[in-house]
Amino acid sequence: MTLTAMRHHPPFPLPAEVTKVILGGGSSIDLEGLQCNSHDEAWDFAFNYGYDMRIPAQRHHVVRVFEDALTFLQGVILEGTDLTMPGFLTELEDPLDLLVWASERGEGGARPPRAIWSCAVLRVMHTLFHIDHNVNLRFLPEIQKQVFERYDRYLVQENGQWLLRGGYEVPLAAVERKENKDRNSMLLKLLHKPENVAETIYDQIGIRLVAEDQLGVLLVIRFLLDHHVLMSTHIKPSRSRNLLIDLKALDTWMLSLPEPFQIGELSAEERHKLSQSLSLKGAGTEANPFSAKDYSAIQFTARTLIRLPSPATLALEAVLRRMEISGISALADQMHITELIQKQEEFTFFFAHEVQVMERSGFENAQSGPASHAEYKQRQRDAARRRVLQGLL
Repeated sequence: MTLTAMRHHPPFPLPAEVTKVILGGGSSIDLEGLQCNSHDEAWDFAFNYGYDMRIPAQRHHVVRVFEDALTFLQGVILEGTDLTMPGFLTELEDPLDLLVWASERGEGGARPPRAIWSCAVLRVMHTLFHIDHNVNLRFLPEIQKQVFERYDRYLVQENGQWLLRGGYEVPLAAVERKENKDRNSMLLKLLHKPENVAETIYDQIGIRLVAEDQLGVLLVIRFLLDHHVLMSTHIKPSRSRNLLIDLKALDTWMLSLPEPFQIGELSAEERHKLSQSLSLKGAGTEANPFSAKDYSAIQFTARTLIRLPSPATLALEAVLRRMEISGISALADQMHITELIQKQEEFTFFFAHEVQVMERSGFENAQSGPASHAEYKQRQRDAARRRVLQGLL
């Protein structure tokens, strides 16, 4: 580039990436277009995004994500609409073209249909990239094992009845585990989240404990804390939601308790009356906008310190086993493989999982009707559809 062609200052006005994302705090997937006006600019964008399109493995991953995005759009987002996938997308050979098309502007700055559709695909692709590169997902089976082990030490099933059994017992009406979400479920959830990054999915792993009534819910939480299954030090404050217990009524009741007091001393009628008095009558704390109004639960996010062996440990252990099988253990001793294994540091990190504690009637309501999971997912889909198909609906 010659000196005469250089600009001393960038042109104004500022692009939306500055005003809406960096200064405005919005999400990049809500932008109406990009600033890649040539194939070279598109290549540079992809390179700095994290993909060198000259490297076959990286290009192959981009192509695969593009194909997965089209499948998701066709099977989930477009379902129930009158829209059909345009041919220029299904016939696309170079994903970099999407970046150029998403930057197109017509007369007066209007966005042509090709630009709008390209943005829709790129929104899904961007979200898939975050899912595919979430480190936690690579270790999820072992993480899941370590998280659930804390609960399994105390969960007992006798004669079809679930119990929490430790220093004392708490009966449960039901126990449900939420294991790893599939890729489409994570994609749908992220597409309506403002942050739009996979690290913000807190319910990849979760557990739901159902008690008989509101008093039972409090006993479940007390049991988990007493036995250090949960620790208040590891609760994420911004993720706690109480849609079940009236805290003022709870404080008033506890201040009136005689000493000593045992829950077992209450008659069935007294317990029912007490549970009703502790029930939250108004709105709870910061409800999920996709939850039904009659959804009632105590929900919070707990973090567990996960310990995983170093990848080098796994490789060295595999080498050691092969040497032992091959009868060359002496060589392993000479190479000090056992000592090398012992020197490897653990890979440790905190992993967040979701805990829900409900009472029986609320749990039964959640199995059908507005509070059901199917209805919840439909509300998520509607929100994701509006966001992805901006300018098309």
